[in-house]
Amino acid sequence: MAHPSPNQIVDIVLGRQQVYALDIDSQIREASNRLTARALFELLAHLDDKSPDFGSDISSVLSGFFGVESKEVVGVIGFATNEIQSAAPPDNAEQPNNPSEYYLRLVFSDEQAAFYQFPLFPDLNADYVLGASRKRAGAVQHLHITLSSPQALQTFIESCRTNPHFVRVEESTADEFKRAPSNAI
Repeated sequence: MAHPSPNQIVDIVLGRQQVYALDIDSQIREASNRLTARALFELLAHLDDKSPDFGSDISSVLSGFFGVESKEVVGVIGFATNEIQSAAPPDNAEQPNNPSEYYLRLVFSDEQAAFYQFPLFPDLNADYVLGASRKRAGAVQHLHITLSSPQALQTFIESCRTNPHFVRVEESTADEFKRAPSNAI
């Protein structure tokens, strides 16, 4: 089964060139304005663009998410990535196969925000966090964290972005973590 390539999708979305037909390209472009990039790519990955029914397949898949007359959101797409568990794992849960260790700097809007957030943020009790230690210096939290998998890093960073005082995450090193002062909370 052939799928639309990322380059083809980009050409359609940006209007660089016609890839399939005017109507099909227009539907894909409209979908790109209404769906997240990930949702669009995952939907198109389930379609065979070499099939003679590709145009009708696209129409039927996309019509399930929004109607012709409707400009409002009528559905939400969730992805089962197994990164976040909604319930407590059973006692016999498997141990992670590929734990990953990271040194990070969490930068806050100011020193006071870093001070008040330290005991509360980030959530180091999440299922994908296997271990962590941290220090606070000025507007920065220095963090040494072990996650259940490399993919969990994205989940962790996304959870950090929910904090209004969080500005950005930066990569760090073991040496920088060791040298960082640890101010009292």
